[in-house]
Amino acid sequence: MSNNDSPITNNPKRNNITVLIAEDDSSIANLLSMQLELAGYKVILAANGKIAKDSIVNNKPNFVLMDISMPELNGFEVMEAVKNEGINLESFKIVFLSNSSTPGDIEKAASFGAQYKIKAELSPKELINVIDQSLSI
Repeated sequence: MSNNDSPITNNPKRNNITVLIAEDDSSIANLLSMQLELAGYKVILAANGKIAKDSIVNNKPNFVLMDISMPELNGFEVMEAVKNEGINLESFKIVFLSNSSTPGDIEKAASFGAQYKIKAELSPKELINVIDQSLSI
């Protein structure tokens, strides 16, 4: 069994870490939520950009998985709104998720100090590794 085939296990170092999943596709959001909770993270779900903005401001997550294309506000608009609320964008880590590799979006993600990942190319196990590495777990 390769490392990517191994089951996701709960790491107690993750138990005090909150991850916001901002994703309007409920099947993707629920799958990610289940996998991250199995790994030990606390998870908050946001089904649109306005909820995502409010969740970041009110809950101050450690990590944000931000879909770029969402109703109300897109992922980039959420980050601008959060910044306008006075939240330091360096106070949490962020990964923008997209269905396509758009050069302008990749550059925009980088301008927020964020990583950019293609949903279809990222398994839940790889996503957990990205979060762990970003937070030095």
